Amino acid sequence: MLAILPFLMSANDAGVICLVIFLASNIIFGIPVLSTRGTTQLMWAGIVGFVLFVEVVAMITFVALISNGTISPSFS
Repeated sequence: MLAILPFLMSANDAGVICLVIFLASNIIFGIPVLSTRGTTQLMWAGIVGFVLFVEVVAMITFVALISNGTISPSFS
């Protein structure tokens, strides 16, 4: 995974990239919630909320690992 991440220079860069990814997925995953009504809308909102929560946890863990130096990009 380190070989495909040569553009990450700091945790701040990773945080900005993760924010852009989260905002885009929030819009894309939110379309089914906004296009339905009633019980189906609540069901979609629960599913999308869970998926976005898992995504945020993974991204925060990723940025924390970069910040700690556990994951550091190699420029070779």
